[in-house]
Amino acid sequence: MSGNVQPQKKRLKNLTPGLCAKLQDEMRTACREIAEKHGLCFADDDLHDVNLRVGLSYTIRLGLPMEDGSLFEPDREMFEILAPQYGLDPSDFGKEFDDRGERFRITGLEPKRPKYPVNAERLSDRRKYKFSSDIIGMLLAKSRERK
Repeated sequence: MSGNVQPQKKRLKNLTPGLCAKLQDEMRTACREIAEKHGLCFADDDLHDVNLRVGLSYTIRLGLPMEDGSLFEPDREMFEILAPQYGLDPSDFGKEFDDRGERFRITGLEPKRPKYPVNAERLSDRRKYKFSSDIIGMLLAKSRERK
């Protein structure tokens, strides 16, 4: 047997939450180093679409820094431009609200969906949802009343 042959690692049957967190940390560190090496801005999301039996998704974005040093966010830009047409405020992007005992965050607008144009993600598992702008307006108003 050659000295270069590695013993075969035991094949995983399931991911664990701990392993997912470790993978995310390692990927985040590696991507941040690459971005810095090339003078780029780096942004990432938490893990999403996690299925411990199959896999997970991890989204990163790299880009040229804007004048203020931040990374351009196309979803935020689109939301800020279109929000008034849907009775929302441009500052509503990223706001959190409760619906039926679950916590959500507004992530964008999709004008091609006139009935449910507001994109949101459930905070507990990052699953994507769509809402009508009227419902979002009411849910945001409730959130403001509670504060």
